Amino acid sequence: MKTKITIYNENNLSSLKKQYPDKWGKIAYKNKEEWLTKKDYPTYHQLVEIAKTFNIPFGYLFLDKLPEKKLPIPHFRTKNNIHHFSDELYDTVMFVKKQQEWIREILIDWGHEHLPFAKTFTTKDDPRVISTKIREILKLDNDWASSQISWNQAFNFLINRFEKAGIYVVINGIVGNNTHRKLNVEEFRGFVLFDDIAPFVFINNNDFLSAKIFTLIHELVHILIGKSASFDLRELISANDATEKFCDRCTAEFLVPEENIKQINEIDYENLAKQFKVSKIVIARRLLDIGKINKDEFLKFYNNYKQKEMKKIQREGGNFYNTVEYRYGKKFLETISYALFNNEILHRDVYRLLSLKPKTVDNIMSKMAI
Repeated sequence: MKTKITIYNENNLSSLKKQYPDKWGKIAYKNKEEWLTKKDYPTYHQLVEIAKTFNIPFGYLFLDKLPEKKLPIPHFRTKNNIHHFSDELYDTVMFVKKQQEWIREILIDWGHEHLPFAKTFTTKDDPRVISTKIREILKLDNDWASSQISWNQAFNFLINRFEKAGIYVVINGIVGNNTHRKLNVEEFRGFVLFDDIAPFVFINNNDFLSAKIFTLIHELVHILIGKSASFDLRELISANDATEKFCDRCTAEFLVPEENIKQINEIDYENLAKQFKVSKIVIARRLLDIGKINKDEFLKFYNNYKQKEMKKIQREGGNFYNTVEYRYGKKFLETISYALFNNEILHRDVYRLLSLKPKTVDNIMSKMAI
């Protein structure tokens, strides 16, 4: 007979059940409800499974009270429940934050100075001025999108320009490399960790392409005003927050200038998308902004568009080393690789930082050094 554990704190189990009912429901033991009142007790292996299910250290189950998790950045939701966040969001933010701390220290050692565009605007500035500044930072022509064969190419093109400007870009649809922990795009489309030397932006890879581009530019505006945040941008509409609404207006102005879209007489999404060199969903969002369509019309178009586009999303998989460049960011890996091969960072620290097997890390670092 397996020995049962009696010294755990049943109040911690009750707290976990209340906070994460879906995860509690996945625990398949019939007597689990009796653990909450200690009418029955779990075994050691059952407690280990509970800790794994809730992604907490095993020892937390024996504490007087579970430590409170606090997201280090504001989390903005378009609809209700703006303060709640999942373990997946928390762990992803903390994972990227650790990357940022390492990179910042390395760049300071190399003598890097503050990025000239970081925190140079406020929410009182004109979105048209900020739109022009974005093109300047990314070194974009006014018709840059017309030279891109596809929106996937346009997205990668923008990422490359972000990295050349000194911004680190991470794109992932799971927590780190854990394929069992998918990120919920309904909770967050992305986030930005502001820093005037090493700003990091994160894009949820489970989103459809047009929304990723919108999120990417939205995050750059956050860097220009010097504010970190995570956001869901549900239906491509910002939360009821002055800063988020401002970033939203600037993003829309960059993608489709108001002065130009106001002049249209006939709403033809296909032709307008070709004319302005943006996706149809961005056109619809801009038409909503200027009152050419109402919110119900926009949401109907958005939901139909989203349903079609979500089927085209490239799921996690394919060549592992190509995927890794997205999950950590190419610029991040190149920086770490350069520091490693110049003996400015230890191999053991790189292994710990990437949370991968040494042989895998060595292969990645060698590829980056080529």
